[in-house]
Amino acid sequence: MIDPKQEADLIYRRLSALFTAQWHCQYRIDVVNDHYGQTFNFFMDIKRQHHRERSIPLHTLRTTDLVTLERVITELRQQTQLSLNFVSFGRTRWPLSQRWIH
Repeated sequence: MIDPKQEADLIYRRLSALFTAQWHCQYRIDVVNDHYGQTFNFFMDIKRQHHRERSIPLHTLRTTDLVTLERVITELRQQTQLSLNFVSFGRTRWPLSQRWIH
């Protein structure tokens, strides 16, 4: 069974090692729904002015359960204020809060 708090802590530790606040730099966390691998992948997206955008893998959740993902996201949002970008989720709602995933 996946522990959402433990998974969020792991993502945050890897994220904080990569995060250095800089001028003219945008940071974002991409959460990708991998339909083929049946996983959720987390990436740190870094976009600096006049540089190419970088996407650095942070972690993979080996589940397709949206309830588990929602709990991990809730824990992660308590630790960081970075923007979250959800990729390949289509028109889906969170199972617990019933809000659209976007």
